[in-house]
Amino acid sequence: MIFTVYRLELFKTCKRLATWVTYLCFMLLTTLIFGVQYYGARQSHGRAYFGYPDALPAVLTAGVSVASTFCVVLIVLLVCNEFDWKTSRQNIIDGLSKRQWLIGKVLLMATLAVALYVSQLAVGGTFAFLGTSDLHRHAFDPATNYVLAACGAVLGILGYASIALLICVSVRSTGPTLAIALIYQIFDNIAARILRSQRLGDIADWLPYQIHNALLNYSQYQPYGSAARSHLESHWNTGLLFLVAAAWVVGLIGVSFRIFTRRDL
Repeated sequence: MIFTVYRLELFKTCKRLATWVTYLCFMLLTTLIFGVQYYGARQSHGRAYFGYPDALPAVLTAGVSVASTFCVVLIVLLVCNEFDWKTSRQNIIDGLSKRQWLIGKVLLMATLAVALYVSQLAVGGTFAFLGTSDLHRHAFDPATNYVLAACGAVLGILGYASIALLICVSVRSTGPTLAIALIYQIFDNIAARILRSQRLGDIADWLPYQIHNALLNYSQYQPYGSAARSHLESHWNTGLLFLVAAAWVVGLIGVSFRIFTRRDL
């Protein structure tokens, strides 16, 4: 049954024009982000380099904030549309349980996060490949760093997406939900800045979007005690950071489920 629900979610997603327009905007912006880096390196006459292996950290993390934002937009458009048009109610009337409905949305959320990240890797990786020169010699970082950075990026997108899902099932209207989801990013950053100004940085680090930002910083995955980690705003043990980020995702989905099951459609 869950597979059927997931297949229906993918069908509805792919059939919506808004999905493809949003994805096209994402691809254009991502191309601009990496294209500017590639072009700048080409015009620097050797003073800058955007190619493998130096460009790998940027390919893995530079565009993830954009991917996170567009993932939120897609989730809001797809989920709130069902509340606006009462299709969520019709699905329940037709025999789908609220639990199955929400599981379908969680699976869709994960699919969007992975799809957007893979698209980013494809665009960034292509520009890095075009900029690679045999004359430039530089050692690769340990493969573990790259794997952790990629996993952290996807987890970061999921964290922000889970916030969007919670707002969707709470507000249930596309316009207000989109506004609140995007404004939350500003609120979280301002709250963190205030807390850090009062020497409460340890509390600020635990805010959802600050964890999101920490996951997207490639220096986080450098060896503990290295010079790169000394510049981090949030000093996390990588394992603990992943655990806390996953806990936020699970917790936010859990709250979404509780709100959705207790409210009338």
